[in-house]
Amino acid sequence: MNIVDVRPVALTAPYGMEGAQTRERSAVFVEVETADGLVGLGETYLGVYMPELAVEAIRAFRQYFFGRDATNINRLWRDAQWITSYVGRTGPTVMVLGAIECALWDLRGKREGLPVHVLLGGAVHDRLPLYASGGVPTFNTAQLVNHAREAVELGYNGFKMRANPVAYQPEVEAERAIAVREVLGPDRMLAIDAVQNFNLRPWTVKQALSLLDALEPADLAWAEEFLPPFEPTQYVELRRRARTHISGGEGITTSTAFAQWIKAGAFDIAQPDPTIIGGIGEARRAAEFAALHDVPVAMHVWGSGPTMMANYHLGFTLPGCFTLERPLMNNPLETETLVGELEIESGELLPPRAVGLGIQLTDETKQKYPYKAGSASAFG
Repeated sequence: MNIVDVRPVALTAPYGMEGAQTRERSAVFVEVETADGLVGLGETYLGVYMPELAVEAIRAFRQYFFGRDATNINRLWRDAQWITSYVGRTGPTVMVLGAIECALWDLRGKREGLPVHVLLGGAVHDRLPLYASGGVPTFNTAQLVNHAREAVELGYNGFKMRANPVAYQPEVEAERAIAVREVLGPDRMLAIDAVQNFNLRPWTVKQALSLLDALEPADLAWAEEFLPPFEPTQYVELRRRARTHISGGEGITTSTAFAQWIKAGAFDIAQPDPTIIGGIGEARRAAEFAALHDVPVAMHVWGSGPTMMANYHLGFTLPGCFTLERPLMNNPLETETLVGELEIESGELLPPRAVGLGIQLTDETKQKYPYKAGSASAFG
């Protein structure tokens, strides 16, 4: 099963809803094709924020995969990572390599007629709770409450909203969170993502703790990225002093770097993502290291269909995975890249049954959403 092409596909589609700061969003996919015409599909999270760079990086990687056997995924990943390690041991090149690796798993599943979670050893969960993710910071309170209400009406088991990542406003955030809690009721989980990786002047531990005190009436399941993802010791201090579970890790690339954060004791809940950390294999290694330290996993999902399904297939194979994120942002590049409907019962996802990752990228979709230059999201 020799590889004859590794090619990028950049698309731009409508996104979000009234009040959202981003109303269209780009994505960069990678197609890995073998000599018999079979195509695997992956996605890099870099495509949201630097799509042109993602496209060129995929083209640069092509030479390292061309003519190679697509079935030896670990060997291909290691060789490509070694070749680029001097300039890309972490960061963007790892994120792009992760998309290629996911595409290789999709390709193998299609080749063998099996879902990827079966290839990874099989599902260890009969079902996993889904929570809706949205509640963007530019929503006013009425829009935020309506978004949470939509999640309830759709049967999700919880909701994750965003705090304003750059304006420190504990009283305002508390009012918004309490309003959402009233809609969710006492039994559905509520989490808040403070997105401090976007803050050029991020909050201090003291500020994060004061905000968490203000948010206590909202009964949070976890507080996500309440500090910038630069220094584990800050997270360790926050986790030691906070009464709320502290989560993070979505922006970490490579399992080696992720392990350092886990070993430091930075997280109560770990949130790896194959399209960021370097692929399904790297995300699995990160999650297994978290399990060794009794840290549960909530997979991070904020991309299109290939991102979502890579996380879902992996999540079903991880004993420590306790919930899955489902973006509620009206993204056609999510829904139109899925093969069939997800099987959801009472807000819980059943193991996917479509072969590979259960994704496709049709010519119709490519033609419908042509890429718009300069469409990178500042926050998306």
